[in-house]
Amino acid sequence: MAEYHVGCGVFGIYAGTLEPRNKNLWRNKSEVTNEVLSAAAQYLISNEKEFRFTYDDEYYVMCIERFHNSEEGECQDVD
Repeated sequence: MAEYHVGCGVFGIYAGTLEPRNKNLWRNKSEVTNEVLSAAAQYLISNEKEFRFTYDDEYYVMCIERFHNSEEGECQDVD
């Protein structure tokens, strides 16, 4: 059975399989950025969770916040 992985690249988030002998080399991959972000949002909101992590020695939190169209700015899809 194939072992699937998810990784971040320059142009998006990818899912696929890796070479068995070189786990840093994609065997095949698909760009899944919008699907991943949607799935993560659904998981966080339905489980009432947030995701905390560090990057370059800085602390971050990813959470879902209610948005009203009357607020300044517009929602944009990730391309």
